[in-house]
Formats: sequence, C-alpha cells, structure tokens
Amino acid sequence: MNLSLVAERYAKALFELALEKGEEEAVYQDSLLITKTCNESKELRLLLKSPIINSKKKRIIIQEIFQKAISKISLTYLLIMVRKNREPFIPAIAIQFAELYQAYHNILKVHFKSPVLPDPETRKQVLELMRKFTLSEIDLKEEIDESLIGGFLLNWKDLQYDASIRREIDNMRNAMAKVNLYKKGF
Repeated sequence: MNLSLVAERYAKALFELALEKGEEEAVYQDSLLITKTCNESKELRLLLKSPIINSKKKRIIIQEIFQKAISKISLTYLLIMVRKNREPFIPAIAIQFAELYQAYHNILKVHFKSPVLPDPETRKQVLELMRKFTLSEIDLKEEIDESLIGGFLLNWKDLQYDASIRREIDNMRNAMAKVNLYKKGF
C-alpha cells in the first residue's frame, strides 16, 4: 500500500479523534515534536523501520522517548501503531496530521527564500500581502539562498512568485539569445 495513502488515513483518524476530544492543538504540537525527533534521530528512524526488533521492545523505547513530552492521546496512538506493526508510518503520519491541522485552521505554509534574512519590516509586509492574497493565516518559513543574488522567492502549495535578480538575469540572457546579429548577404 502507498505510504502517503496509509499515512493520510491514519492521520485523518487521529485528527478526528483529537477533534472529538478537543485536543487537536496538543496533538498538533505533539506531531511537530515527533516529526522533529524523527528527522533529527537516524537511530529512531532505523528503529521504526527495523523488522528485527520486536514490537514489545519498540513500545518500551517509544514510551521512554515520548512519555513525558507528548499528550496521552498521542502516546496511546503511537503505541497502537506499534502494536499493529504500523510504526514505519509514524513519521509520515505526524507530517500528515500537521498538514490536516493547518488546512482545518486555514494556516498556509509559505517558504520565503532570499540571499539574506529579511528585516522585520519586510517580513511584516510579506505577511500582510500573503494574508490579503490567500485569505489565510500565514506560517512563514525563511531560508537563505545566496544564488538568488537579490530579491526573493515565495513558494506556497504548488505556486511560486519569483522576484529574484537571478530570474531577471536569466530572462535577459534568454532575450539576448533570441536576438540574431547575423545579417544575411554579407
């Protein structure tokens, strides 16, 4: 079965349970922590994927790692995933849950790339423009990309706004390539 399809189904079930219990915010924070922990720990990722380590040992390790850090509903869900031999899907489920939460609360993740970090005034302007344009709450992720030379690049969903110097230079290069300096008849 497709990893993203499985993750989507389990995340949706967890999201509906969290909504029913009124704990969607806590479970959202837990999903961010689980995603961060899995991304930072190669050993944890290997443990979750390992067919050699038995479920009992995995349950004990997951409890030790997350018991004091996440809510009871999230921990119980993780332990159920291990009991059902679905632990390899845990990182993908956490990511999918965060996406469901953001969609439910109309939060749009926007990636802002520029050669330098924006000053507070520029950041504020970008947030205001994106709020007006998308009618969503904006979660702005900033990234440095020196290859842009100047300007910025905005990515959200499957859209992109490129106001970089690199794009302008590429446009001029393409326009110059179309100019034919050769004159027939000489």
